[in-house]
Amino acid sequence: MARLEETEAFVAVVERGSFKGAAAALGLSVSVVSRRVQALEERLSTALLHRSTRRVQLSDSGREFYAEVRDVARRLEDAEERARARGTETKGALRVVMPSYFASSGFHHRVVPDYLKAHPEVELTFVIASEPTAHLGEDFDVVVAGRAGSQRFPDTGMVGRKLHELQGRLYAAPGYLAARGTPETPDALAGHNCLSYTNRRWFFRDPKSRREAWVDARGTLTTNSNAVLWAATMNGVGIAYSFPHFFGEEAEQGQVVTVLDAWTARARIDLWAFHRAGRFVPRRTRTFLDMLRAHFASGGG
Repeated sequence: MARLEETEAFVAVVERGSFKGAAAALGLSVSVVSRRVQALEERLSTALLHRSTRRVQLSDSGREFYAEVRDVARRLEDAEERARARGTETKGALRVVMPSYFASSGFHHRVVPDYLKAHPEVELTFVIASEPTAHLGEDFDVVVAGRAGSQRFPDTGMVGRKLHELQGRLYAAPGYLAARGTPETPDALAGHNCLSYTNRRWFFRDPKSRREAWVDARGTLTTNSNAVLWAATMNGVGIAYSFPHFFGEEAEQGQVVTVLDAWTARARIDLWAFHRAGRFVPRRTRTFLDMLRAHFASGGG
């Protein structure tokens, strides 16, 4: 039992980033967590952590040991979760990665607050990532990521399910097009200021040959913020590749117009949700995935 408690304390310190965070997660005092980790290091005759006044870092031995024992800790957590599953409460830590192009969207404005209100005992860590696929296989419970055209997700140990299709569109303010002209083909974008998310490879499909076309867009703004991209587009700075749920109302009112519609008619991004494979899926993860599916099934963005 002592070995399990010591290992549990060590894993908690690594994943929470501090002894204080680990103590809060385990419901123990900082001194108890510190003693357990120290006892583990003494038993193994090696330093697992480098401690300073500001942060805790893994040593080389600690990094190797953590890689070996974290799955043991996960299996113990799963066993406890199964035993708890007969109850009605949803609780525990939930770590989620979402694409940056959902920042400031209806999803963040509605789904995240609704989930937290519905499940007040869940501790949600919500990470916005420019490249969420880079986090596939890392220590996250849910990773939401998109792919365009013939792109493929990297091989991971996670289970994925398609959530939604996002329709790509090019948006520009009428004033910008009046001053710079309207591009008739993707190649013509070379003469325009392209405002872009961090992935500057814009996807098109030739309306005649149906072949996929990729353009390495160039411009004066690269951002992972929808708010910044929206403001620059609305103020006539350039042309943005984005999605209808960010510019739909403005397009209806004529504040922005779409260009190259024939080329973007099939320019869709498939949105997928991934969770860990080969494990019991905790209720907190299942309820979050259910809320995701319901949101996008209703046409939300």
